[in-house]
Amino acid sequence: MKYTKYLAIAAVAAAAFMQLPAPASAADTYALDISHTQIRFAVTRGGWTEIAGWFKKFDGSIVFDEANVGNSKVSATIETESFDSGWDARNRHLRSPAFFNAKEFPAMTFTSTKIEKTGAKTGRMTGNLTLLGKTKPVTLDIRFNRKAAHPRNKKTFVGFTATGSLKRSDYGMTFLLGPVADEVRIRIEALAVKK
Repeated sequence: MKYTKYLAIAAVAAAAFMQLPAPASAADTYALDISHTQIRFAVTRGGWTEIAGWFKKFDGSIVFDEANVGNSKVSATIETESFDSGWDARNRHLRSPAFFNAKEFPAMTFTSTKIEKTGAKTGRMTGNLTLLGKTKPVTLDIRFNRKAAHPRNKKTFVGFTATGSLKRSDYGMTFLLGPVADEVRIRIEALAVKK
């Protein structure tokens, strides 16, 4: 009799467990798709024109938690030598000690410290940017573009756009400050594939 009673209790417990909602999926990790990601910046020169450039070599990862965006994380390493503005003479100047000092500081790094949701497809990310040996906080506005499987390889991709600005003088980059603006505007088009 007791054995039958225990079986009944076990059956009820099992049935109740089966009806529990499935736990929320854990955050997924994505690697930047280098060939489809752009890290660009622009600065005003003398009030006449805007000079733009981009970096060709970088690496990064995104830990994306859709259910709880605050658990998401971003990290990236950018090779300063890979900077390109479309003109070789200017590239050499900007890689020199006057600006990026690429030989002494071959990489800049970014690590997020806080990510918060501000809308259905928007957010704000704060993180530490290390450049020229100095680490300062930077805040970027984020737009979530899309998450979907690639039509050919069926891998899951996510796309984001990030915009913001920084003061180059915060990192000791003061050469031609005035004729060349202090504010540097940043725009990142990021595509990342699920690991």
